[in-house]
Amino acid sequence: MNASSGPRLLILRHAHSSWAQPGQRDHQRPLDGRGEEDAGRLAALLAEEGLSVDAIVCSTATRAVDTLSPLLAVLGKDVPLEYSDDLYALGAEAYMAAAAKAAAGVSTLLLVGHNPMVEDFTRGLAKDGDEDALAAIATGFPTCALAVVALDRPFAEIAPGAGQLMRVLRP
Repeated sequence: MNASSGPRLLILRHAHSSWAQPGQRDHQRPLDGRGEEDAGRLAALLAEEGLSVDAIVCSTATRAVDTLSPLLAVLGKDVPLEYSDDLYALGAEAYMAAAAKAAAGVSTLLLVGHNPMVEDFTRGLAKDGDEDALAAIATGFPTCALAVVALDRPFAEIAPGAGQLMRVLRP
């Protein structure tokens, strides 16, 4: 199976968030105005591009859930959605594990999470690919950026180096 005929993994870093208020846990930090606007623009871009997904795994952190919210109107509220504390609390291996658990029949999976885990996971998974896409994350994975990775094997067999970075969409 080559990268163009295999499954696709969409990796989204949450949009820009506010600083924690006194007494507020990091997990509860919401998007700020810029983040809300970027998430809305990303939803419009997904609609324009016609991107669709078969399943979603999203961090339980407020800023990740808030980033996903406007996208659901475009992706469909009936898409299977799982919230994962692991995508907030653990490292890049949690993203690998979430992808490996994708249900049979899922050809495009969206993961919504945080840096530095999203960046580490994407770079480890897709060491090559489109030059412009690689350049877009060469110095960091921007907030509300969406990486499109084509895999050369089923999700259950995902491993470092198993993908090619095809595109990076930024609102």
